[in-house]
Amino acid sequence: MTTQKPYIYQKGEMIYEYHQLNRSLFWGYKQDGDILVAEVEKALMDLIYIRIVHSKQLSIEQLSSLLDDMYKEDFDRNRLKKGAKQFGGMTQEIVSRIFK
Repeated sequence: MTTQKPYIYQKGEMIYEYHQLNRSLFWGYKQDGDILVAEVEKALMDLIYIRIVHSKQLSIEQLSSLLDDMYKEDFDRNRLKKGAKQFGGMTQEIVSRIFK
């Protein structure tokens, strides 16, 4: 995620795809060398926002399938609830539905 224009960055064999996010939603990242890495809860909200709400590349069913491979109990539900509230709208609704 970035507040700048979207771009793709390659470092060695790793390829990073950056999507533009409003400055008010740019939080929840930790510095790891020369890149910022999202906390797991923030990464999920970014995924929902970019792939479902914004670009409609994923359906809620496809997201549910991805989540089947994750340990949902490892997510901090308070952090999710608070973060989803900042996103608002459909992102908040989807997070609420997934983590009842």
